[in-house]
Amino acid sequence: MDNILPTYNDPLFSIFIVIVLVLLTAIASNLVGSYKEGKRQRSLQNFLGQIRPDAESLEINKIPFEPALIYPLTRLAETLTSQGEYQKSVDIYLYLIQNISSFEEKEHILEAFGRTYLKGGFLKRAEAVFLEILHKHPRNREALFYLEVVYEMLNDTQKAISTLKPLEIMGEHTERLEAHLALSSLQRDTTLSREERIEKLLSYLKEGNHSYRHIMQLLFRLDAERAWRVVQEEKIPLILDILWFLPTLNINFDIISKSELLVCIYRAKGLLDLKDGSSKSGIFAIDTMVAARRGGSRDLDLHFSYGCSRCKGEFPISFIRCPNCYALDSIQIKERIAKKRSQTGYSLL
Repeated sequence: MDNILPTYNDPLFSIFIVIVLVLLTAIASNLVGSYKEGKRQRSLQNFLGQIRPDAESLEINKIPFEPALIYPLTRLAETLTSQGEYQKSVDIYLYLIQNISSFEEKEHILEAFGRTYLKGGFLKRAEAVFLEILHKHPRNREALFYLEVVYEMLNDTQKAISTLKPLEIMGEHTERLEAHLALSSLQRDTTLSREERIEKLLSYLKEGNHSYRHIMQLLFRLDAERAWRVVQEEKIPLILDILWFLPTLNINFDIISKSELLVCIYRAKGLLDLKDGSSKSGIFAIDTMVAARRGGSRDLDLHFSYGCSRCKGEFPISFIRCPNCYALDSIQIKERIAKKRSQTGYSLL
């Protein structure tokens, strides 16, 4: 036997053993990787198999797939989503996901796929897509962010909160999200009395992380008298529309008389006399309306639209989260002078 095998001290034999071990390790690693990739592919295929194409689908599967199609089809799907053609956009994303083999290459497509379901209001499908992404890539920030939005829309506060810890671990600042969820939870909590809600809102106002506009909106709805007491002069432009649409019975003229800006706003609205004072508000539309009223015009009113400072979208109704990009505290109040309507709705409170 000693004549067949080299001795243990033979350096060539040691090198041979090392090479064999490296090869075995490489083969085992490759097999494990192939098994995991196959498992991931089967998981994704099972998930996609649960989605049934719409009757009015694009039938895009008839097109032979080529990698050169990925970019133009992705842009086309984004355009269709922005136009509200959600099913057509879904068909394109499904086609791309089914034909791209590498998860890394189609991860961003899966993200867009989930956002399309979210925008279309298919919340459970959006949840399934983002969970599928996180199953394969747990540190995907975008999937975690949109999953939190999904849970928020489903009024599942506990699940929404559960997405914040991973984001925090990855270095994201989640204080405002936590504050927003606490405020939303308070708004839906039917076990609290009216007084308890008011006290909670006043305490949130002192903390500073919560949305001032959202708190004031709720306070004016619950107790206008106490809401007026916490109106902050420097933040009046953030609630200009709320103040403008307040019913006359909810207006505190004693507090208004102590603020030049508030006086100008209610002069423009026609609720305060114009004969004394000539102060300026610094808000172009308000000062223009006051000047017009001094000149005899009485049929002017303010109309409002709402912009997002992040995505630059513009919307006709107020929002807490941007309807387009879902950003928090990004609302921009845009006022314009228009001819007074016969009836003014009061939809902000």
